[in-house]
Amino acid sequence: MKIIRAALLMLTVFAAAQGLADQNSAEAQSPYRLVFGSFQSMQNATNWASRLSLRLKTVIVAEAFEREEGIWYRVVSEARSPQQLAELARAADAAQLRYWRLLGGQTQVAASRVDRQAPVTGPPPVRPVELVGTPDRTSNEPAADSVVQMLDLDLGLQSQTFFRSGLDGQSKFHPSVSLRADYYRNWDNERQSFTAAPFFRYDAQDSDRTHFDLREFFWTRVGDSWDLHLGVKQVFWGVTEFNHLVDIINQTDLVENIDLEEKLGQPMAHLSIIRDWGIVDFHLLTGFRERTFPGEDGRLRRALPVDTNNADYESGAEDKRIDGAIRWSHNLGPLEFGLYHFSGTSRDPQFELRQKSNGNYYLKPFYPVIDQTGFDGQVIFGDWAWKLEAISRSGFGDRYAAATGGFERTLVGVFGGRTDLGLIAEYMWDERDDEAFNTLFEHDLAFGTRWQVNDMANTQALLGLIWDVDTHEYIVKLEASRRLGDTWTLLVEGRAFGGAHSPDPDDSPSDLLDPDNKLGPVMRDDFLQLEITRYF
Repeated sequence: MKIIRAALLMLTVFAAAQGLADQNSAEAQSPYRLVFGSFQSMQNATNWASRLSLRLKTVIVAEAFEREEGIWYRVVSEARSPQQLAELARAADAAQLRYWRLLGGQTQVAASRVDRQAPVTGPPPVRPVELVGTPDRTSNEPAADSVVQMLDLDLGLQSQTFFRSGLDGQSKFHPSVSLRADYYRNWDNERQSFTAAPFFRYDAQDSDRTHFDLREFFWTRVGDSWDLHLGVKQVFWGVTEFNHLVDIINQTDLVENIDLEEKLGQPMAHLSIIRDWGIVDFHLLTGFRERTFPGEDGRLRRALPVDTNNADYESGAEDKRIDGAIRWSHNLGPLEFGLYHFSGTSRDPQFELRQKSNGNYYLKPFYPVIDQTGFDGQVIFGDWAWKLEAISRSGFGDRYAAATGGFERTLVGVFGGRTDLGLIAEYMWDERDDEAFNTLFEHDLAFGTRWQVNDMANTQALLGLIWDVDTHEYIVKLEASRRLGDTWTLLVEGRAFGGAHSPDPDDSPSDLLDPDNKLGPVMRDDFLQLEITRYF
């Protein structure tokens, strides 16, 4: 709790100081807006603005602005108060949309979270929106009795190429195919809606990576100052780039990606109450989802296989336990923050070493009950975004604290062109040190650069380095994307691991689980992943 109170005080004082320094600035008095991309085609910009208006239930427009190479069209929200902007940003994060903040006519910082499904992907190719009912022919808005619905189908073809065979001789080439549908329908003058997002992946090598999940499947009722969601939903919390400490509602889908950002759908009742002093979210989480793990033939796995069929729980209700969380989020000028408390079954499992009758060892997951209090906040000033996530957690032995903090600086129009370059630096700390079994990041520095071309194809890339200052282990990550025409997107992702030694499969269990060699099991797993997605 001390670290969270100190963090909140630090960011509040900094925000107040910045606000005082800028109180006579005309730019500081200008309303904020959110930018959802820029296009050279007015038609593309208008279509994307229409889709966002339906998805975010607010007015999004396409406006022209001049650049050296000619007229461009920016997809942007209407001018909003700080409170309204915070609500819109929250809705955009929940919809996994990338955005920028606009203040005084200048782009500030690409400070939003990157889409979990496609980490650096911009707007997908535009697809039509269907209007069911009888619209008012004298207005561009749907009539009160109309029904608006959207259906998107995404087919992904993915290849993971590893440069060496795995620790247990696993294959170098892992092809897979995925299919995701996103269906949205609203009615009752947009006060009620239904969202469904089923997902399926088939992996040719790892049967444990072949899986189906309902990412989302929920009904929404919107009131004058509240929203109610019932069903399976995804909720994201956090502001940092490399390690999302506070993101605890949804379980990690580890077979999808090692970066811990892919999530399973969580059954819940979610009530949001919106007031001038902030937004309060109540989450009643009905049922627990176990973490997915790569199988014996999978890559990027632990040195010993994980038995996912016989997990143990601290709670007598096991996976039927009802968990709960409450979160207050607000913004004070350039400061945006959230403070929450979670009580329930940990999404991070502990592992118990077990031995089969044939003498082989394996890991058995154990899910304890925890209480976690967390804070996330960011201060946005000019081209700078200062970010912090901090938690205090009990349930893994003694209560402990952990934090991730840093900044992102966006250089707009570098080299005299339209390209934007973001510079990222973060520090990750966990007071458990080597006893931090559920994370690699206990004393780590992270550096990254985000490159956005701002072209018609939405070409962008992120290159990052995470380095352990104690053990000198490191991870290099690459994520890049580009649209190919109107209906295709190419994603490139890669990881390289270093600073540790690859264990021998015949080593003793204590050597295989050495806390000073956490990256050892994946030292042979450097890979390059290509995925091409077709939008229907």
